[in-house]
Amino acid sequence: MINLPSQKDSGRKLFFGLFVFPLLIAIGMAVLLCTVVLLTREAETPESLIIAIKTGPPSKRWQKAFELSNELNQGRGMIRTSGVMKEVIHILNHREEYDAQTRAYMALALSRFEDPAALAALQDALGKETEPDVQLYLMWALGVRAEKASAKGVVPFLKSENPDLRKTAAYVLGALQEGKSRAFIKPLLEDADRDVRWNAALSLARFEDDAGYAVLVKMTDRQALAAQEALPESKIEEIIINAVKGLALIPRRESLDVLSRLSQEDPSLKVRQAAFDALDQIRK
Repeated sequence: MINLPSQKDSGRKLFFGLFVFPLLIAIGMAVLLCTVVLLTREAETPESLIIAIKTGPPSKRWQKAFELSNELNQGRGMIRTSGVMKEVIHILNHREEYDAQTRAYMALALSRFEDPAALAALQDALGKETEPDVQLYLMWALGVRAEKASAKGVVPFLKSENPDLRKTAAYVLGALQEGKSRAFIKPLLEDADRDVRWNAALSLARFEDDAGYAVLVKMTDRQALAAQEALPESKIEEIIINAVKGLALIPRRESLDVLSRLSQEDPSLKVRQAAFDALDQIRK
């Protein structure tokens, strides 16, 4: 006697045949494909990134330039050879061939090389560059290198018509700590741009110069900050903390009063902690 399969068994077989088995096969193929891709994928090197920047389509170059600068910044084991450095300098200097964004990231990448030739290339490029975006990154890169001799090339940007350039120049000069540049920063305490005034005051504080004291105190005025362009709480908090750090560097008795008030009354725990730390720093 032959036992015919039940309707239930037939339905189960049909379900597995039409849905389950094809799904399992698809998953297996996807896993196999991912494995092959992972096994055959070649890791990017400084050399391959440079080649991609030089030979890739213009619209994609900046992405590889960003990747190179980011990898060098993170210190992920990429080899900073002299050959790579020379290629970076070449791209940075060829303004007619490479866009501003690509060259800006090359400036950042170059700041990670400790070779004196890299510093010289940055200083030279800043004197010749005409694109504001690249000028910003060049100044930032020189700030990273922290070579006081670079201040000479940064000072002229304090008089730029571009407030972003003035603001960056003021910040970088504070980082470079070249004594003669302090006199050139002080006029910016009266700048029409708020951010420029703030950076000038913070930079002078790094020189332990209290000329920007009044500006720093205004930076701690939470109500005034909230009224300006509807600044978000996170930005207000950042501004006040930066002002607190600046006040901690200024040898003035009045700074203690401002910091004490912030440590007790400000609604932000981060601000109160920063004020406590600044008070400890002053009293040591």
